Amino acid sequence: MTRDKVLTIGGVPAHQRLTRMRGRLARHLVDRFVSDIAQYRRLPPSELAEDIVAIVEDNLHALATVIRDRRVPQPGELGGQIAESAARGAEQGMPPAALLSAYHLAFAETWRALVADAGPDDLPDVLACTDLVFEYLRRVTEAVSATYFEERRRMSSEDQDARYRLISALLSGEPSEGLAARAGLSLAPSYLVMNLAIEESGTLAGRRRLHRMQHELDGFGDEPVLSLLDAAGGTVLVPCPLSGDVGTLVERLSTASRTHVTAAVAEATPDQVPAQVRQTQEILHVVQAFGRGPGVYRLSDVLVEYQLTRPSAATPELAAVLDALDDHPELLGTLRVHLQYGNARRRTAASLHIHPNTVDYRLRRAAELIGLDPADPAHLQKIAAAFAARRAIA
Repeated sequence: MTRDKVLTIGGVPAHQRLTRMRGRLARHLVDRFVSDIAQYRRLPPSELAEDIVAIVEDNLHALATVIRDRRVPQPGELGGQIAESAARGAEQGMPPAALLSAYHLAFAETWRALVADAGPDDLPDVLACTDLVFEYLRRVTEAVSATYFEERRRMSSEDQDARYRLISALLSGEPSEGLAARAGLSLAPSYLVMNLAIEESGTLAGRRRLHRMQHELDGFGDEPVLSLLDAAGGTVLVPCPLSGDVGTLVERLSTASRTHVTAAVAEATPDQVPAQVRQTQEILHVVQAFGRGPGVYRLSDVLVEYQLTRPSAATPELAAVLDALDDHPELLGTLRVHLQYGNARRRTAASLHIHPNTVDYRLRRAAELIGLDPADPAHLQKIAAAFAARRAIA
C-alpha cells in the first residue's frame, strides 16, 4: 500500500466519511463529555452547544485532513482550536485530566464511527487509519498539555503579581479599591490580619515549604488570601468572613511546613490594616519573648505580657536584671531561646545545635549570675519580663 492511495472504508474514502458525519458526531461527542466527565456538566449549556461543539468540529476537520493526506502534523504545526481549547480549559480552572479525558474519549468514539461499516477487505485501510488516529492523538495530547500548563503558568504569574500589588497597597495604607478592581480581585470589607513566625527546620526546603503553605492558604477561603511570606514567616491577610477556623488553618500550615507555626491575629477593615499589622507584629514579639508555645494569639491572650513590654519608670530597672549576662552572650542567648521554646531543653538544644546537657549547664551558670532560677515559675516570670523590658527599650 502506497502513501498516495486514498484510505477507504465501506466503499467510501475515510476522510470524506468523517467530513460528512462531522456535525452530527461533534454534537454526540459533546453529549458524551457531559455524561462522562463531571467538569463538563458544570459548563453553561450555551457554551456547550456553541463553543465546545465548534471546537470539536474543528478537530474532526483536522483529523479528516490527516487521514486524507496520510500525514500527522509536527508539534509546531498544531494550533488553532486545539490551542484555544487548552487555554480556555486553563482559564476556566478545568483540571488537565478532565481536558485530556475529553480528547481521548473523542478520538475513541471517532475511530469507532469511522470503522463502523468496515468489511474484511478494508482491514489494511482500517489499520492505516488506526495508526494515523493514534499518532495524531499523541501529538494533540502533547500540544494540549504544553498549552494548558503554559497558560496556567502565565495566569499564576499574573495572579501573583496582582495579589502582591494589592497586599503592598493595603500594608502601606494606599488606596486599594481601584487596584483590586483592575486586578480582577474583590476588596474584602474586612481582613483577618495574621503575622506568622515559622520555626527553622531542615526537614523541608524553604521554597517547597512556602509553596505548600501557600497551597493551604489558597484552599482556606472562598476569596483569594493575600500573603507575603519568607522562610521565617510573614504577613497574611485572610478575607472575612472566614470559611473555617483560624486555629485549624494554623495547624494545617504547621503540617504543610513540617515545623511549628505561631500566629498573632487581629481583624481589620482595609484602612486599619497597617495599624493591625504593626500590632500583630508586637503581639508575636511578646509571645516569643515570654516563651509562649506555637499556636494562635490575639491581644486578649497576652494582655499582661503586652503591657510589660510598654516603656515605664520600672522598665530600665527590670531590664537591668539581665545585665550580668551581657559579658556571656552564649548564656544570654541560651536563656532567651529556652524561654521561646517553653522551657523545653531538647528543643532548645536542637535549635542551638548543642547537647541538652550543655543547655542545663548554661542555665545553671545564668542562674548563678543573675540570682534567678529559670526552673522556678516565679523567677521565670521575672526573667521573661526582663527580656520584655529590654525589647521595650530597644
